[in-house]
Amino acid sequence: MKRVLFIDARNSARSPMAVAWFKALCKNGDQASSCGTMPAHHVDATAVKVMREVGLNIRNHAPKAVNQQLVTDADVIVLLGSDVFPQAFSPRYIWKFQDPTGQSIENYRGLRDAIRDAVQALVKELMEQDHQLSERQPQTIYND
Repeated sequence: MKRVLFIDARNSARSPMAVAWFKALCKNGDQASSCGTMPAHHVDATAVKVMREVGLNIRNHAPKAVNQQLVTDADVIVLLGSDVFPQAFSPRYIWKFQDPTGQSIENYRGLRDAIRDAVQALVKELMEQDHQLSERQPQTIYND
């Protein structure tokens, strides 16, 4: 089981969307969580609305701050914007999605769909890695 950590600045729109998509698309037991470098006080209402349009609920998401334990526990770190400095986290992926705060609902929908596509590709890649690992033959070591 892999643990994926999505990090953005506010943890109110992009990263909650990514977690929701990951949970909807990943069926092999991998887990996802999210955090922010400067977390908002609450989840973005427009993000909640556009995710509800596709049947996913992020309304109860509580933005939280990044901490060393979250980073240490993660097998895969994904940054979701240029507003987070990668040097601090050694991410495997950097997805340069802009923070949608204050933009039109159409921008939120475009972001939602772009994040879905990126998460879908990530899930596929993780599943392929798991499949490759399971196909390896066990190595036998003899102690004579």
